[in-house]
Amino acid sequence: MASRKLLLSLVCLVCCVSVIAEPQSPLQAPNAASPPVVSDYSVGTQSQPVSIIFDNKQTIVNPGESLNLDCGVSGDFRYCHWETGKQNAIQVQDVYDGYIEGLSKPQITKGNECGIVIDAVTIEDHGPWTCKVFVIGHTLQNSKNVTVTIKPTSPILEVARRPLIVTEGDTETISCSVAAARPRVQIHWFLGDEDITYSSRVENSLTDNMGTYKSISTLTHMFKAWHNKKPLHCIVSHYTLLSPIEDFVDVQVKYKPWGKDVRLYDIRLGDDVEAKVNFSSNPPPSDIKWGYAPSYEQVAAVLPVPGEEGRYSTEMLTLEDGSYSVILRVLGFDEMDARMSFHIKVANDIGARDFTINLSTDEAPNDQLADGYDNVATSDQIQSQEPLSSGTLAAIVVVVLLVILVLLCAVYMKYNHLYCFAEKKSAKEDREANGASDTESAQAPGFVDRNKLQATSLFGKLQNGLKKSKPDVATNGTNGTTVVPAAGVPAATEGQNGKSNDEVVYAELDLAPGDKKVPAADAPRVDPSTEGTEYAHIVGVLDNQQAKK
Repeated sequence: MASRKLLLSLVCLVCCVSVIAEPQSPLQAPNAASPPVVSDYSVGTQSQPVSIIFDNKQTIVNPGESLNLDCGVSGDFRYCHWETGKQNAIQVQDVYDGYIEGLSKPQITKGNECGIVIDAVTIEDHGPWTCKVFVIGHTLQNSKNVTVTIKPTSPILEVARRPLIVTEGDTETISCSVAAARPRVQIHWFLGDEDITYSSRVENSLTDNMGTYKSISTLTHMFKAWHNKKPLHCIVSHYTLLSPIEDFVDVQVKYKPWGKDVRLYDIRLGDDVEAKVNFSSNPPPSDIKWGYAPSYEQVAAVLPVPGEEGRYSTEMLTLEDGSYSVILRVLGFDEMDARMSFHIKVANDIGARDFTINLSTDEAPNDQLADGYDNVATSDQIQSQEPLSSGTLAAIVVVVLLVILVLLCAVYMKYNHLYCFAEKKSAKEDREANGASDTESAQAPGFVDRNKLQATSLFGKLQNGLKKSKPDVATNGTNGTTVVPAAGVPAATEGQNGKSNDEVVYAELDLAPGDKKVPAADAPRVDPSTEGTEYAHIVGVLDNQQAKK
């Protein structure tokens, strides 16, 4: 018995221990607390989108100028600061509170919550600036490059000597350099007033890691005779310059003699003739010869200038600006001289050129000068022989097209009577009034289409005819109007006062020739046999009211 009680006690003890050790489920503990929900940015709140407002374009600023560094935040943020990589982070709130010298708060902070202002920019402010915005959970940032300028050094033309001496037709290479500038410079080339930058190429190289450039422009150009005594400019433009800076060198072009042949017209027989050959030369001419023969192929220029040969003589004149003239004189011009071909050969150290002189008794063509002389071939006049540039040709084409367009518009407006070609209002009203009158006449009863004659003399004849024939008249009983009865129409009765009124009688005359339309066959005819009487054929009658319309 005792052992059985002991066994039951042990079983009860084991069961109690197992129940206590078993974990409770949520259903068994409904009052247990659940864990909190945490958002991205804060506990117990929903996440809000936050973005940075920033313009990351490069900014160029001169030393001493103020600079606004804008940085805005859309949404909630904790704080923000700027970094340059050269100093500690700049707390925006410290700037706004006035704790940082040289920096200040911008006037507008809406959409620019983290912006700052550099009161006076220095060279040390050059480089990247980064705006960092701290929000709950992460950081937003963006950067821009601030370029603090450095004025360019003076340009230097690298030439062997000044003035620059070149030879016509040779290609020359010339350099122009700027040692330092930030940002890099723009280099243009001008020869006189002509822009020849298209013949150059530029090389820019960094001199340090701060964005300072050295620029070298190399010009490759072929010089012509008309470039002689013109300055060659290397012109530099830069962000820091109010006006460009430059270096230049005068150019002297060596070229063989240059000029034109001479033709004289309208020479009278027996006159003394003087012909001039004008030319330029650099260097000056070293040898001048002349000759003549019946044909150009037979001419040999072997006679010295100046010199005489029978009735012929030559003389040389030295003009200004490297220009010269050779004068040929002929005494007592005759027919044999008109068949002669005169030849002048001019040479210098660069080369030689031949000129011809022809004398004629014929009339001068329209395209020749009246005196037959050519102009002196100075360097400026040689330049005038240059072909038109593409820009000039384009301008001419545009002007021609505009003129054609204006002419077409004028023709179109005239054809359609528009604007200044529109018909005047008074003329239009007169024509419409005449058209309405003709329409009313055509629609009146008893009328037939015919040509009308409105001459005053004919109306006078009509009046005389009516008086002589004395047709029956009647007075309208309604308005007292006297009318002439038309063919087949009985006379009207007298008016209310029994008297006829002397009012104007309106009638249409049929004065058309025989091939025109005539009234109906039953219309009465007036016998024209009565001597001394003029007759008129009445084909229709209009009362006063209708005629006044």
